[in-house]
Amino acid sequence: MVFSSYIFLLVFLPAVLLGFYALRSRGAFGASVTFLLIASFVFYAYWSVAHLVLLLGSIAGNFALGRAAATLQTKPARRTAAATAIIGNLLLIFIFKYLDFAGTNLATLTGNDWRLLNILLPLGISFFTFQQIGYIVDCYTTRKYERGPRNYALFVLFFPQLIAGPIVHHNHTRPQFAALTKSPVNLNFIAYGLMIFAMGLAKKSLIADPIARAIDPIWTSAASGEPISMAMSWIAIIGYTLQIYFDFSGYCDMAIGLGLMFGIRLPINFNSPYKSKSIIEFWRRWHITLSNFLRDYVYIRFGGNRGGQLFRLRNIFLTMLIGGVWHGAAWTFVIWGAIHAALITANHALRTFAPAFDRWNDLPSVVVKRGATLVFVMLAWVFFRADTTGTAMTIITGLFDGAQTSFSLNAEIAALMFFASGLALFAPNSLQVTGYTDRLDKPLPNLDAPSNKIMRPTPLAATATAIMLAAGVAVAWQPAVFIYFNF
Repeated sequence: MVFSSYIFLLVFLPAVLLGFYALRSRGAFGASVTFLLIASFVFYAYWSVAHLVLLLGSIAGNFALGRAAATLQTKPARRTAAATAIIGNLLLIFIFKYLDFAGTNLATLTGNDWRLLNILLPLGISFFTFQQIGYIVDCYTTRKYERGPRNYALFVLFFPQLIAGPIVHHNHTRPQFAALTKSPVNLNFIAYGLMIFAMGLAKKSLIADPIARAIDPIWTSAASGEPISMAMSWIAIIGYTLQIYFDFSGYCDMAIGLGLMFGIRLPINFNSPYKSKSIIEFWRRWHITLSNFLRDYVYIRFGGNRGGQLFRLRNIFLTMLIGGVWHGAAWTFVIWGAIHAALITANHALRTFAPAFDRWNDLPSVVVKRGATLVFVMLAWVFFRADTTGTAMTIITGLFDGAQTSFSLNAEIAALMFFASGLALFAPNSLQVTGYTDRLDKPLPNLDAPSNKIMRPTPLAATATAIMLAAGVAVAWQPAVFIYFNF
């Protein structure tokens, strides 16, 4: 169920909100949380009932092993429980996501044949496996665990973040789900969440999807071996750079907005990454929760910065390479990950051996840094988008030596891309505009205070929200799946 589809906007979401708050209005706080969990079952089952059964089995296994990893008497027994859970999660994602890729490449190396299994990838498997691996590691290291199976299942299944993140830390949602069972939700959160949701819907439906429909034929032509002109190559790359920005940014806003409607603050996962002055900064702004997960559960487990600078740089490279492979089972993702791994390793080396570089913050230096970072990111996106390395090389080659073919971009799309570029590069993002914070120790903007200068449900804000919702719903007859749903 895509957030920008009619079935979600006009049926599922209104029904869930109505049922959730109807129960809470009667003081049935615990029942409302159970209702929210059941709604999340329905949300995932809409995609695949069989995969819901698989997901529930994964939840049950991780819940039991997490408890064991935290409570068994001896450290070897707790370590065994944690290792069993982690291996089980990795095995699950390997079978469904990487088995055909690994088997095909191994068969090529050995000269044998590999019969493709064509296993259907469960939606969100990369997210819910990583989220549960983090939970298991925390159970083992802190000896704290979730005692209630309902709240643990909701931690994994909560539908606003189930399919494409953010990758949520258990300690972030645990107190919030517990509070839902005991205390009322500030109803202003509904209006606040709807405002952020509307911004995300507008980004997805009014910017990302139209650009995608305009540039997809170029990528299809490149994949089929047709000649690609220089103009087509540049349009394909710039267009996809904008498409994935507003697609993922739109999803992140919609997830946060949905969470707020149910009284839950989800982590910020996107923060104007194209304004970055370095690749290091880019990964602190793009898919923030994935970067944090890789740092806490991969980089540190490799040894982190222990062992000297060379080992530190090696660990950084391997961590980012794993981050690339996490996105998909194809050589294009391996190459994309290797590009970012090399760039971020070089960036860290530059900081270590030429620290003055970071202190160059006058306007010309900032312009050069931001421009260079964006160019590297754009070129890497080619491998992320392309189905094969051959398609990627066709696009990249066309940048400098394209075929002599005529191509013209629709004037409306050209204007949209120009407008979208201005938003991505210079405008404050939606969470800055609305003053959202995921820090549970900090209050959200007081939506009732007339002196509050952050956006609140004033007539102007309500009108802007209504316009964005109406425009988003108007084009919801042709919704496109979010890019990160594929991972």
